[in-house]
Order: sequence, then C-alpha cells, then structure tokens
Amino acid sequence: MASKIVGSLQGTLSKLCALQKPVVYNAKVVGELAKQVYTKEGMHFPSGEQFAQAQQTLKQSLNANAWKNLTVSDAIKGGVVAAELYVFFMFGEIIGRRNFIGYNVESASKHEH
Repeated sequence: MASKIVGSLQGTLSKLCALQKPVVYNAKVVGELAKQVYTKEGMHFPSGEQFAQAQQTLKQSLNANAWKNLTVSDAIKGGVVAAELYVFFMFGEIIGRRNFIGYNVESASKHEH
C-alpha cells in the first residue's frame, strides 16, 4: 500500500517538474510584456491625492440623495456593467469546473454511512 502511494507521489512530482520550465518561461514572458505595456502607456501608481479624490467620489455616490438624481440612461449603463460582471463571473465558473452545467458531485445514496 505504501509503495503504491510513494510511486504515485513520484509520478506526480515528475509531472510537476516537467511543467516547471514552461511555467517559469511563460511567467517571465508575461512579466516582460507587462513591463513594456506599463512603460509605453506611461502608467504610474496613483498619488495620495488621487486616492483621496476617489474616496470622496465614492462617498458622494453612496449618499442617499445622489440616487434621486439618477437618470434612466445612467441606470441602463449600470445594468449593462452589472450584466458584464455577471457574465465574466459565469465564464470563470465554467472554466473552473470545466463543465457548462454544475459540478460533478456524487449523490448521497452512493455513499455508505
């Protein structure tokens, strides 16, 4: 029994070691690409003033009186953004479970108590 476990662990480790080089290479490529995009687009971290301004805007938008000034077009735009976020979430779920419909869970009747 123990030899089977050790053998399966060795097989798993050898597969992981075989994947190490391509994963490291691809991570370095992505890092270099991100660095190039960062410099070409002139990106930079936001300053403290920009953080404070974003925080103030968020506080104003969460104010109860701000909802009274909401127009129909703004509500539609918000709905579209919410739908996009939901679709991205669902794509992530589909990719994560590798199936379009639900998770592959064994029924409780198959398990012995």
